Amino acid sequence: MKIGMITILFIVILLSACGNGNDTKGANDTNGVSITQGTEDKLKQSNDTVTSRDASWPFNKMIKFQDRIYVGSDEKVESVEGKIGSIKQLLTEEVYHEDDETSNYYKEGTGLYQITGVPVDSAIAVEAAPGQYVRAVPVQDMLGGEE
Repeated sequence: MKIGMITILFIVILLSACGNGNDTKGANDTNGVSITQGTEDKLKQSNDTVTSRDASWPFNKMIKFQDRIYVGSDEKVESVEGKIGSIKQLLTEEVYHEDDETSNYYKEGTGLYQITGVPVDSAIAVEAAPGQYVRAVPVQDMLGGEE
């Protein structure tokens, strides 16, 4: 009887120590940097990359243009003045510092235009389809704050 109880106790202890490891999954990126810490130095040490499985962008349809972050919308733009740039790189992973003319949504080559009568620092137009444009506004305007 004692041997049976000891065996059962041993199996319970053994099984309880064999967790599947999911308790902390997602807390670290592939380089061992804790995402929750969020320190700039640690992200820089990890080659500025946070994998998409561990982090996500705060907004979909983000565009980095002229050192500002814009967020695309579905609001149509009727008139544009001229092309001011284009998306140079579609980002597939979140990075610490995005280069200019990059997006996490719009494909490479997507045109960026000035909206007629609207300063670029207030909004830009994104060519969603040939001859069809949608508005993108600076993220700080969406949040009601300053840069």
